Amino acid sequence: MYQYSLVLALTDYIPIIFSGLGLWFTAKAIEQHEASIARLMRWATLFLVMGGLCKASWKLLIASVDVNLIWLNHALFMFMAPGFTFIAFAMWAGRRQLAGKPLKATAWRCPASATALFALLAVGAAIAQDGGRTWFFILLLQLTVANILFTWHATKYSVMRQNRLAGVLYVLNIIGVFAMSGFARVGDSSEAFQWLAQLTNTATQGSLALAGWLLWKKQHQSSAMGTLAGKGI
Repeated sequence: MYQYSLVLALTDYIPIIFSGLGLWFTAKAIEQHEASIARLMRWATLFLVMGGLCKASWKLLIASVDVNLIWLNHALFMFMAPGFTFIAFAMWAGRRQLAGKPLKATAWRCPASATALFALLAVGAAIAQDGGRTWFFILLLQLTVANILFTWHATKYSVMRQNRLAGVLYVLNIIGVFAMSGFARVGDSSEAFQWLAQLTNTATQGSLALAGWLLWKKQHQSSAMGTLAGKGI
């Protein structure tokens, strides 16, 4: 039986805010040289935020009125897996554009095809097992691969932009993500352990928020200085 204190449930919204801000700032950084890719990342980020809100709201309902709408919990990966797939693609595309390499107009078919394939596999597993968990592991695999690819390209992008600190923070973010995965496998439902997992998640997403902000800030300052130099100021 799931048990969460009201305070613990409410603090679950903080990492959602951090992750949303981190990816929004990352998209702002990409926008300076590729607006269409930045728009794609923002839409994909919306999927992540929606998934996070579903999970946090599931906890809040349990903590406040003892109602377990399990589909809200399941919606986390249903939204995050395709969302992060497109975010990873956008990060790769942004890095490629920065390097001056052309991007094919049909490149979007790759993440779309991967998302469709994993969705079909997950739906098929859910129907075949009728309550089994294979569908969850299929989406978890998609999300994990996408997260690793995003981190790789975000780190390389940061280095290209001469912002190594942002790159380090992106790496710390995925280390925290894997730590959270380890916590989930422990299965400890005590309040103290849940707080440890919650604080770890907050720090993990906080590093993503700071990485995105640092990346955008440095590029924004460089752009502003370039504009002033062009005006002879």
